[in-house]
Amino acid sequence: MTPKRMTEPDSQSQEILHTWRKIFEKKYSNELDAISRYEEDVFGFNVEWEDLVGSQLHSLFPNNPNKALDLGNQVLLEQFQNRNCRTIPKIRIVDLPDDFHYVIDDLRMRDANRLLNFDAVVTKVDNPMGWLKVSKYTCRDCGHVWEIEQRLARERIRAKYCSICLEELLAKSKKERFIPPENIEMVVHENEYSDVQYVELSSPLGLSNIDEAYNIRAVISDEYVGTLKPGSRININAFVRIDHLPNRDYQLDTRRVLLLDIHSIEFGFKYYRYSLD
Repeated sequence: MTPKRMTEPDSQSQEILHTWRKIFEKKYSNELDAISRYEEDVFGFNVEWEDLVGSQLHSLFPNNPNKALDLGNQVLLEQFQNRNCRTIPKIRIVDLPDDFHYVIDDLRMRDANRLLNFDAVVTKVDNPMGWLKVSKYTCRDCGHVWEIEQRLARERIRAKYCSICLEELLAKSKKERFIPPENIEMVVHENEYSDVQYVELSSPLGLSNIDEAYNIRAVISDEYVGTLKPGSRININAFVRIDHLPNRDYQLDTRRVLLLDIHSIEFGFKYYRYSLD
């Protein structure tokens, strides 16, 4: 069986990894030294937005959050492991400046994919669930192992053939017909799952008439699951996504609604002064 092929990060990724290491070592060394007492399976590690200013992460995080966070979480996990901590850390960027602030009622489709900050009231909380985040496959012929990243609430992407065996067949057969290398299987016990929970949020501006308030669906993950309840007053940093109508087929129904993909949560309002008592 051939080993799994490893690839070196590109030059940009290496620079980003180096940037994250500098931030953790210079700004968060004391906090990292104190984490050995944590026993949670997943731990949200807050990183101040100000600490990204002056680096390429300042523009990368809003525009390509997956790359910024994936590389940052990789570095943070190394920091945890170096301190003999088995907790899985998740970077949570907090304290975004005022120019990110927005009001839920003003959201429109043109705001899709933007990173924004909101004061919000939780109006409804659904039951927690899990979703297949990364599926892993292996080839029975050559032993090649690869992963496929899945998208939340979308049809699962299925592997069809082994790319390594396909390259070899193409090199040998040239223009002749051949059977695709489909002798593959999913490595079920190595699939990666994540906890998620759907909630509904309303702007604090609607608290005076909660029955007529505009509600928007949002999704939280990992350590935030189970922490919110109806009436919770929170300040969130979230990416605005486009989703299908609840209980409708995404491919067949062209109608779309906005969904907040919550990145980080701070309890209490940041901009709105209002008492629920």
